[in-house]
Amino acid sequence: MFRTLLVLATVVFFVCEAKAQTVDSLRPYRHNTHHREITLLIGYDQGRYGNAEVGLAANVFGSAHHPYAMAAFIGSEVRVDRTTLIGPKVGIWLAGGLAMGAQAIYYTDGHERSFVLRPEYGFGFHKFKVTYGYNFRITNKDLQGINSHLLNLTYCFRLARLKGDDDRLR
Repeated sequence: MFRTLLVLATVVFFVCEAKAQTVDSLRPYRHNTHHREITLLIGYDQGRYGNAEVGLAANVFGSAHHPYAMAAFIGSEVRVDRTTLIGPKVGIWLAGGLAMGAQAIYYTDGHERSFVLRPEYGFGFHKFKVTYGYNFRITNKDLQGINSHLLNLTYCFRLARLKGDDDRLR
């Protein structure tokens, strides 16, 4: 009898004192974020030749269950050792751990011109990406100084926050 009362008292004590997890719908998950920014895109491409890039980008990034990022940008590349070869460009990229994107570049050295399409694939997180790219030359395949294969490192520095940039609770 004493054992039964002791077990019953122990169970009642633990039931009364137990702190259970609150229901998830009562407290929002605070790790969801969503940001919209205008950024200064800075990057470096290395293949046979090195190129520095600078531009303006519109970024949307954050995290819910997984991190995500999207960017559309306009900018220019310049070859580091031959500054007369420049390439105005426009592009997009998506990231969520893995990153993929595409760029359209119009290289010129003042005399010759070449239009290039560059798909990219690699790794990216929020405003940062490391990708491998391949330049498909559409016109003037003989223009010297353009990489065929390259590794790209890019980061976007915030210039301004756009409407809708917040730590949204979902």
